[in-house]
Amino acid sequence: MDNPKTSRREFCAHAISFVTVASLIEGCGGGSGNPGGPGGGGTNAPALTQINGATAGNTVTVNVDGASALASVGSAALVQAGSNSLLVTRTAQDTFNAFTAICTHEQCVITGFSSGTFVCPCHGSQYTTNGTVQQGPATQRLRQFTTQFTNNVLTITV
Repeated sequence: MDNPKTSRREFCAHAISFVTVASLIEGCGGGSGNPGGPGGGGTNAPALTQINGATAGNTVTVNVDGASALASVGSAALVQAGSNSLLVTRTAQDTFNAFTAICTHEQCVITGFSSGTFVCPCHGSQYTTNGTVQQGPATQRLRQFTTQFTNNVLTITV
């Protein structure tokens, strides 16, 4: 008749195997570590509201009415118009800043915005609303474009 009891040696071997597998699984999980740290990637910044603009030649136009994501001072949006991806912020009632939405680090499209800061989802680079680098790994500011605002229409020259 077989002995149903497990030996101490077998128990320890199973326990060590279990702990090893559990550690490996935990290491593969999507924890909430520092995504912007060295070698880190990704971000938890809220996504920018996406707005569709119209392209004509080298200009992009966006209607900015009361329902727009750019209706209030301090707001920001990701404007898509043709092949252009632009970050736009409203800095005053009649003043806007517009930048390329392409991160200067590894050319990912910047989609996050948190506490007045644009955040790249790939490696966590952060940019101020005037396009300068706030936190790397990016080292160069975003390319800025000229804006004009008249009769609730924002015109961006790209």
